[in-house]
Amino acid sequence: MDAKQMCRAIEQLLDSQPDNKRLRDNLEGLCRDPMFPGLTYFWGPRLYARSKPIFRPFILNQFSDWMVPVEGRWARVLWSNHATELEAWLQAVRASRDVTLVRKLQRWKFAADKGWGLDQPRWNAALVDAHRAAPTPAARTIVLDEFDDWFRLDEATALSLYDTDRTSSAFILKHLPQAFWNKDKREMWERLASAVRAHNDTALYFSLYRKLMPIARWREEVLALASSVSDPAALNQALEDRHPEGYRLDHGGTIVELLTQRGRDVMPYVRTKLENIVGGWGREKEAQQLLALAERNSWWDLWSSTARVGHTKTFSAAVAKILDDRAMPEDMQRERLKALAGVSQEWNWPGAGLARVHSLDDNLACQLYGRFPDLIRGPFRSHVTPHWWGKGHPGLVKAAEAARDNDLMDTLAARYATHISWDQLYGRNPGKKNEMAETTTVLAAYYQAIRDRDQEEFARRSSNVLTRIPAYASFNQNQLLRNNALARLLFVRSLDSYLAVPGAVQDLVEGSNIHVMMLAYRVLALPNPRAQRLAADNISILIGTLLRPLHRKTRLAAFDALVNAARGSEAAARRVHARARDALKLPDKKYPKAELIGLIGRVLSVRPELADATERPVIFRRHPVAQESAA
Repeated sequence: MDAKQMCRAIEQLLDSQPDNKRLRDNLEGLCRDPMFPGLTYFWGPRLYARSKPIFRPFILNQFSDWMVPVEGRWARVLWSNHATELEAWLQAVRASRDVTLVRKLQRWKFAADKGWGLDQPRWNAALVDAHRAAPTPAARTIVLDEFDDWFRLDEATALSLYDTDRTSSAFILKHLPQAFWNKDKREMWERLASAVRAHNDTALYFSLYRKLMPIARWREEVLALASSVSDPAALNQALEDRHPEGYRLDHGGTIVELLTQRGRDVMPYVRTKLENIVGGWGREKEAQQLLALAERNSWWDLWSSTARVGHTKTFSAAVAKILDDRAMPEDMQRERLKALAGVSQEWNWPGAGLARVHSLDDNLACQLYGRFPDLIRGPFRSHVTPHWWGKGHPGLVKAAEAARDNDLMDTLAARYATHISWDQLYGRNPGKKNEMAETTTVLAAYYQAIRDRDQEEFARRSSNVLTRIPAYASFNQNQLLRNNALARLLFVRSLDSYLAVPGAVQDLVEGSNIHVMMLAYRVLALPNPRAQRLAADNISILIGTLLRPLHRKTRLAAFDALVNAARGSEAAARRVHARARDALKLPDKKYPKAELIGLIGRVLSVRPELADATERPVIFRRHPVAQESAA
């Protein structure tokens, strides 16, 4: 259908269907036509006026100010061609305080003549007019909320908003022009800054300063402050107030000049902004300048912090420089290395966080292990953890094996046991050498030899490995077992071996990784008298699996372990039976109730004396009178 035919079809539906819900259903079928969204100007006002609660979700889903004609070329629907209907709709939507739809309509009204985006001058002019016309602070807040879209203010508009209502400062800061790489694009709004300072609004002034001040001017001002402000506390506060905000701004040289001029007086400011100065990619030059200055002045706290926050290459070079300096006393080398160890950057949100840790390459890790093995086992342990894009540490694994360093071997094995090669995962580069996969195979052979030699030692060592695997460390267990020989050995091929050391199984039950816990349940469910006794001994931990949140597969494995506990002890069977009946009352719809009933039945088959009257089988026989009648 073309646009006229589609409009006639919509008009007929609107006239012939009085029921709004049925009308919406009919429109849902009609909107499959690609022409339909482009006719929002036609059906949108009518549906909104007919019933906002019913049609508003439909309008938001199908809203469009672009038309797809029959020939398939996109074209913007001009607001001016349908201004009467659309202006009335905008006023109705604004009266209803429907901010989401107001923004969509205003974005349409003030769209750029060509391409995407807004006509910034018209948008800003409309914002100023609406803001000035609003009679109360509350009304002005509503106006700002309706115009809170993706656009940039100019200085005249921002000044007008501030003069009308100074509470609009948050809106102004949110829509300032942003400059990233090119420092020349930053331009301070002097008129607005003067008005803000006249009202003694220092918080807004410095916010504008940090976002807009050109880097060259900022450099001149902070160096002048360093010369004129004698009090270190006041100087640091002034520098923090003026520190530029933006991505990849060139302020490393200015920081070096400040440190050269005032030394440790500005160290609190520098340490606060260090991640912004040298963090991220492409900041090696700034980091090297700070490192050289800190080394000349023996500012080892700044030196270590800069190396840790900077790029991995900078961090590795700092570690190598310490190890290569044979003139430095060993105690001093150890202290400098300890100062380098640890997290370099953190990102924290409510309920979640990420930490960045530099990883040493294999040669440097082996060199550090040869000189200071205790540091590799301690502070630098996280720095030799393999990551999915790296080559791993095959040399370090061989060195630890040669030194019989069981603790380090177990730590490394815990990391390699969760590694999946991306090449193997997606079948890429079949002939390419994969050091991570080869090292994983070497570790699998190492632990296989221990199992063949001494199952008790294998149980202790493997438990030590598995309990060091963090939660959520593996995201695809089936793929891991297919591609990782060490994971297959630990999770699949050695279940009986864990029973040699009861304490090892108890550690697995309390592991942080869900797959490790599931392994413990599978071990305790083995058809083995030792497994039955061990399951009964651990009933206090196992019984909680009936009521705690668990994945379905893990819970079913725990059910098997509970049955084994019932076989191992009558007291354990009583606890399992009672708690399983309590679990039947849980309102969780995803709980496997059928399998839970099966668990109760399996326990009663082992301990029939626990069955009450409702759980005993009832056998029906024919009544004697009925038997005589049949005869």
